[in-house]
Amino acid sequence: MQNRSLVNVIVAALGCLFFIGLTRLNAQELYVYSEPASVMPASSLIIKQSFLQMEGSEFLKNYYTKANFNTQLEFSIQKKWMAHIGTNYKSVDFYTQYRFYSSDALHEHARFAGYLKAVASGNNPAEQAILLDGQQKLIGAGIIATKLKHKWASSVTLGWLYRYTGNTNYSKNAFQYSWSNGLLLYPVTYKNYKQTNINFYVEMLGQQSIQNKAHFLDIAPAVQFIFNSQAKLNFGYRLPVLDNMQRNASRSYYMSLDYLFFNALPRFKSAKK
Repeated sequence: MQNRSLVNVIVAALGCLFFIGLTRLNAQELYVYSEPASVMPASSLIIKQSFLQMEGSEFLKNYYTKANFNTQLEFSIQKKWMAHIGTNYKSVDFYTQYRFYSSDALHEHARFAGYLKAVASGNNPAEQAILLDGQQKLIGAGIIATKLKHKWASSVTLGWLYRYTGNTNYSKNAFQYSWSNGLLLYPVTYKNYKQTNINFYVEMLGQQSIQNKAHFLDIAPAVQFIFNSQAKLNFGYRLPVLDNMQRNASRSYYMSLDYLFFNALPRFKSAKK
């Protein structure tokens, strides 16, 4: 009953975000826990440092609180393609994304992209969940659909995961999904790109094992500050809504800081016929 009530509250909150977004405002889509279908500006470079403080779940009450640091380099050479490479100092992860559809209008757009993610890790935690934070060796792929309208943005991600490591009693394949919503709170009126932006996000992050019925659905509210359109500071907290999957950490605090360098890389022009 408590889970059902919490789900109803979450749906109502997301519905409010959707309704507010339909009014004529302005918007952002730089999600904290997921990627939008929009890619980075062409020829740009981002350096990102994140910190994740994980808390033990009901499955493993004696599991100690764990911290995870990740340093990431993000780059975009063409306007439709970008890639990330990062490390948590125990493994290396790679992510690439290609935007294959755009429909742009004044103060709004709709975009679709495909992505591929791979993690090379020597760790092997015994848990049902397939982890994306560098603790398991895995590969994943999927699609992203993003809609932006003025101050509101919403994005849906659907993907597949396969892990190479882990207990053989657990599923090696999983379906992952997310629904992310964001709202620009400040400034009320844009005057220039140097204004500080404050964004609020609510993201739903889920995973379903393919070989069994184990699944989880988390909610992750977050706040974001953007300075001079280049520096970005994120704060978030992730907690379960529905969960019957064994996980070493079902709750976590998240913080990240990144800086965008415009025109830091050479442009690759399309060949002319």
